[in-house]
Amino acid sequence: MLSFARYMMMRALQNMKGNLLPNITTIAIIGISMLIFSAFSLIAHNLTSFLKIWEKKIEVIAYLKKEIPLKEVEDLLLHVRSLEGVESVKYVSPLDAIAFMETKLGQQKNLLEGIQPDILPSSFEIRLHKDYRTSLKVQEVAAGLRRIPQFDDIQYGQEWVETFSAIVHILRITQWILGGLLLIGIVFIVSNTLQLTISSRRKEIEIMHLVGASPAFIQIPFYLEGMFQGLVGTGLALLFLFFLYYKLILYKFFFVYLTPSMKEWLAGISIAFLDWRTSAIILGVGTVLGLFGSFVASIRFLRYARVASQ
Repeated sequence: MLSFARYMMMRALQNMKGNLLPNITTIAIIGISMLIFSAFSLIAHNLTSFLKIWEKKIEVIAYLKKEIPLKEVEDLLLHVRSLEGVESVKYVSPLDAIAFMETKLGQQKNLLEGIQPDILPSSFEIRLHKDYRTSLKVQEVAAGLRRIPQFDDIQYGQEWVETFSAIVHILRITQWILGGLLLIGIVFIVSNTLQLTISSRRKEIEIMHLVGASPAFIQIPFYLEGMFQGLVGTGLALLFLFFLYYKLILYKFFFVYLTPSMKEWLAGISIAFLDWRTSAIILGVGTVLGLFGSFVASIRFLRYARVASQ
């Protein structure tokens, strides 16, 4: 059994060596196609992770009407803390709001000179439980807060969350549509490359067929060839994407053109490469596509062999 597998592998390597240029071209095209698909997967993966991280930090800001007395504010605090999904509530007075703005402005806090704290509304900073820090759950909590008459406005970055979620969703759809087209193209390219290999060895294959060689004995080397093309092309694509991720995009190109404030903001965001499971799946898909392409080519061969034998 081992000698048979070794023989099949040697024949597959000899086939590729005898048709070196078409095989290199096929591997390169597979690599480029899988690189595009993997790049979309990497972008979608990080955007999804970023959205999840941002959702965990979501806080709801409830602005109170100005005429609400302090005693009623205390009762309202207890009521909001008892609501489902609420983890903690912090009361922010107009003075606290001014102090916060001064801290954020830093050396430019003189811009606030002459501004009276009374023009700012009091507010509740509402932190939600972990299970409620998603866009859908936040909407439910915000809807409940809007029914409380003492609140003038409820804010939690709704438009930003919904827009970013829509971008991630569109990117996911684009990834799979583009990926499907690329995968069909890979099957077509592999099958046509192997068809050229079969055509170049037509006489040898005819002789093997006439002396009684089984179809499997003839086809297995081509299956191995297609798998090898898919494996090598996809592997090179992942390695090249890994190189771009670490050497070019993040450290040498991307951060050079960012302002200091953007660099500080992005410093807290970890941009991750594809995990090993996703990489293994992509590698397996590329290998299977190479195998399927060789299978399509072998079907053409069997049809040709039947016609030639008649």
